[in-house]
Order: sequence, then structure tokens, then C-alpha cells
Amino acid sequence: MQKLPKLSLGNKPLTQEEIYEVNMNMGTNTKTLIYQIGRFDKNFNKSLKFKIKEKIYEKPLSSFALKEHLNSQKDTKLVLIYPISLLLNPIAKELKLPLSFKEKLLKLLDSSEEKEEYLKNPAKYFKLHPHSEFANDFLVIHSVGEYEGIEFSATFDDLVLEILFDMISRYLDKPFTELYLDISSGHNIYVSALIEAGRLFLTFYKLQNFLPQEDQLKVYIIFSDPILPPYERIFKIHDGFPLDVKVFFAYPERPEQFAFESAFSSFIKKLEIEDSSIKRQLNNLFSKGYFFYSAIKNNTPLVLYTWEYHKEEEIIKGIKYLINFINSKLFQNYQKTPNINFESFRKAFLMLAIYLGIVKVLKFYEIKKKSEVSISELNKKFRDEENTIYKYFNLIQNRTYFGHEISNNFEKAEIKEKFQPEWKLLQEFVSGESKDIQPRNFFAHCGFERNCVEVKREGKEILLRYKSEILKKIENFILKN
Repeated sequence: MQKLPKLSLGNKPLTQEEIYEVNMNMGTNTKTLIYQIGRFDKNFNKSLKFKIKEKIYEKPLSSFALKEHLNSQKDTKLVLIYPISLLLNPIAKELKLPLSFKEKLLKLLDSSEEKEEYLKNPAKYFKLHPHSEFANDFLVIHSVGEYEGIEFSATFDDLVLEILFDMISRYLDKPFTELYLDISSGHNIYVSALIEAGRLFLTFYKLQNFLPQEDQLKVYIIFSDPILPPYERIFKIHDGFPLDVKVFFAYPERPEQFAFESAFSSFIKKLEIEDSSIKRQLNNLFSKGYFFYSAIKNNTPLVLYTWEYHKEEEIIKGIKYLINFINSKLFQNYQKTPNINFESFRKAFLMLAIYLGIVKVLKFYEIKKKSEVSISELNKKFRDEENTIYKYFNLIQNRTYFGHEISNNFEKAEIKEKFQPEWKLLQEFVSGESKDIQPRNFFAHCGFERNCVEVKREGKEILLRYKSEILKKIENFILKN
């Protein structure tokens, strides 16, 4: 196993606030992403004086100032979020704007045909927005309310998903280690959606990163003083407010059937995916995710060596498919909500995130499907107080129970000396179990029920495996619990 990184000052770990101060005041290679709700009002393009860490930046948006401040130390990108209703503003007739942009807006305000075109492809209009030139990218989201006779009926959940998926897509494409949510502009519903998307993204991130990260993602909320007259004064940007979430080792949804091929078929119906091949792939991802989660939670390490988990790329492919699928629904119509089942899709993303996190830990510990596993390997990876895999899932008590079962079944001298060079059922050396495997006994013995585990001696090593005839039953037990 490779050595895990530690970030500390002496022997004392840094707090999130201390890490923030270190990063803000020292040059780093941190990859940073900033989001802010875009503006288009009377003073949207007026340069204002923003103050950050005793430095003054003259910019029309606080995020522009923050980007310039951070860019000298970090690779910083800015994404502006434009609600689609933003440009349906009669004030455009009064503003001094670039000619091509002004002509486009005047036509938009006066022509029903242009409005229809705008609702189909708003991005080409927002590309002309003066602020888009200074941002690295922009995202056009739905709106709520009536503007210039056009009714927008998006839900809060729609807005959250649109921003969340943009964050996830950018992270999967080019991972970043700092995320700033600038809430200095935008109506309350858009600001609230931005914060909620950031919270869900951080949850998504933490569930796929149980192992400590050298560059652990940090999420900060920032805002400026209220932008009110007189505009010639200095507006301070208030930064360093960390956003945090608590995550628990818990799978968001339970199987309704207890075989891999159908465990989550009922849940997938709620996602309203029509492609049968995709449904099978997602069911398999959800099923295996729950299976390995349950095996870890229920303290059955031999299961982790007996079944094969997906590659990280396959899980990420499932995440990307869900994003593309939901986006195709969301952006099909900018006026109406597609009434997406937000809770089901939220669970789906968290299920894939936790599975991805489990796979990363199993790969780190070099735990993979094999025909047999030694007691010494199990002790090293599950029982050792310093290195136990359970510490990353906050299941440290599993280590103690597991140690008792290993000791009682395989390490006592009177039992150990009986093991032979041929595979034999553990039941032949340790009595106490009936002929049939029982779920209660299976879990009580950490998966080492004596009528299903085969054991043999190979030199000084004791090797274990499950009897092949009972694998389907164990699959059923794990999926049920």
C-alpha cells in the first residue's frame, strides 16, 4: 500500500480556516473554481473598487476581483451563471452596450420570433454579454417568474441540479481543490440554489474520497459589501467562510430484490430511463455498490475477495450518463420544468459516489477478487490497529469483532494444527454449525460461518475461500442486510 499524505503544522493538524489562510497568502498550485450569478442591470458594467487582503481591484464583478487576486498564486477559473430571464430586461434600451450585443437585445425585446429563438439557444446571446469575455465559461440556467410576457416555471430543484451537474462535470474533467461560491449578486432563489448545489457537490466529493487527500477539496462562500451608492467608495470582499457537510457511511437506498440482476430495478423505474441496456448497467452499478457497502458495514472481509467490483472508469461513466440524461430533460425546454424526480436522482448520484469511494479504498489496500486469501493478509488489512481499512469508514469497532472471529476459528493452537494441505470445510475442524448456512450465524461470525468457509494449510500460511456452491446464498444475505 502507498503511504497516505498528511497536512499538519508540527504535530497539530491544520484547521480548515488555517489551510485557507495558508493558501491565500502563499503561492500554490491549487486548482480553483469560482461561481457567481451574472448581472444585467443599470450599473452591471460599472467598475467598482473591491478590497481583498489590503489590495484594491477595480472590476465590475466581485468574482473578477477574486479571480485576479487568486490567479497570481493558483490556477483559477471563473464560471458565471446566467438565469435565462436575465436578458429579457427593457433596460437594455437605455444602456451603452457593444453594438452587436445591443442590436441583438433590441431585436429580442421587440420580436416574438427572436424570443422563440432565444428560448431554444440562449447561449449565443449570453456569449455577447460583456462579462462573458472575462469569465472562463458561463452556464445558462432556468428562471422562475414572468419576464416580458414569458412565464418561466422552473423549480428550485431544477436550478440546483443544473448548477450541481456543471460542478460535477467540471470536476470529473479537470479536478479542482478549491471552490468559491460568490453570492454577491443574484436574486435569492438563484443564490440559494448555488449554495445548495455547492453543499451537494461537497457531499458527492466526500463520499468518493474516504481516504485522506493531500489536496482535500475546500468550499468557501464569499460576498462583498452591498453594492449601493455611493459607488466611488471601496467595497470589501468578505472571504474565508468555509462551507462544510457531514457525511456518513450509509447507502441512500436499499435493494428491493436480493440478486444482482434485479436488486434496484424498482428504484431505476423512478429515473424514467427508457434504454434497457442503460437500465441494466445502472442496476449493476447500484447493486454492486450496495453489495460492497454491506460487506464492509457487516464486517465480512472474505466477501470482498470473492466478488469483483467495477473499475473506477465504469462508475464515472455511469455518473456522466446520468448527467447527460437529466440535462437533456432539463434543457429541452427553458420555460417549463420537466418535473424530474429530484430525490431519486440525488440518491442515484450519492450511491455512485459512495461506490466510487469504496472502490478507491479497496484498490488502495490492494483488495481484489482472488481464488483464496491468507489469514496474515486479512489480519494486516482489517485487524491491525494502525492500518485497518475500517478506520476510513468510521467502523473501527468492526476490527475488534473481526479479531475475535479470526482468533476463535483459525489461530487457536488446537485448531490450527489440524489444518491440512487440502481444502476442507472449517466445520470439520471447529464444530458448532448446522449443515445449512444461516444469515444470522453468517454475520455473527464475520462471514466465517463454519459450514461455508473452506480452509487449508500452505507452509506457514492458512488460506481461506468460500465453498462455491453457496455463493448465491451469500449474495442474497449481503444484499438483504
